[in-house]
Amino acid sequence: MLDISNIPSSQQQTFTFYATGNWQTWSKPRGAKFIEIFCVGGGAAGVAPTLSPGTGTGGAGGGSAGIVRGLIPAFLLPDTLYILVGKGGIGSSTPAPGPNGGISYIALQPSTSEQTLICKSSTTTASGGIGTAGGSGATISIVSLSAFGNLGLFTAIAGVNGNNSGSGSEAGGGQAALATNLTTGGGGGGGKIPTAFGVGGSITAASAILTSTVNGGTTTGQNGASGYGTLKPFCGTGGGGGAGIQGSSGSGGNGGDGFYGCGGAGSGGSSTVSAKAGNGGDGIIIITVIC
Repeated sequence: MLDISNIPSSQQQTFTFYATGNWQTWSKPRGAKFIEIFCVGGGAAGVAPTLSPGTGTGGAGGGSAGIVRGLIPAFLLPDTLYILVGKGGIGSSTPAPGPNGGISYIALQPSTSEQTLICKSSTTTASGGIGTAGGSGATISIVSLSAFGNLGLFTAIAGVNGNNSGSGSEAGGGQAALATNLTTGGGGGGGKIPTAFGVGGSITAASAILTSTVNGGTTTGQNGASGYGTLKPFCGTGGGGGAGIQGSSGSGGNGGDGFYGCGGAGSGGSSTVSAKAGNGGDGIIIITVIC
């Protein structure tokens, strides 16, 4: 194609990397002029509550991951980059803090040392829910700490906190998608008492892109729905919280899983059988080459 005044052509190649738990490699194609990077970490898991035949609480939702996007002239990069995509936290039925999400890295060597990094999705991980308190969103990535981040232009975005759970017959907390960020935390689980239950927290989505609400459980012991989203444009939601169980026996609803980078939901208050908290969404890295 005719190259006029060194303006990049419309030819593009896109490479998508998913969370495998291992380093992956990316090779720079011939003729590359610019590299666009979209780097998302893993969301944190929700938490399961302590069993209580009487008055009990639900579990809280996990926080969402950080995001970094950038543009780098290809001639400044080596022929191979190393990619590590953060995994989402795995929810369980054990009443312990929800596992954190993992940070995603793009590096010159298979190392998370700042001296080798092009960028990382956040400075700290998205944290899981702790008891009734929602987990924290990942803190914004400080790109200037990575020496080779100075090769390009970067924008960093912090994660979103997860939601608190309900106590007794209270509902779990929820939040709106696309309110301030491309991702959301997970909904909180509803509480329970022997004669009533709290509904799970929902993720509302009143927009032209995410048009369906992710519902928390609305009947006794009902599971929360899993989050969803799109890659074009990139955006997504955390899971809906599980409903508490009405009565002195049985399990509350499971928490829903999160979309890429989003938080898992807390499970509903349970009497004698544990409900599972939702998983945080895995991270994802997308590299687009402009030729």
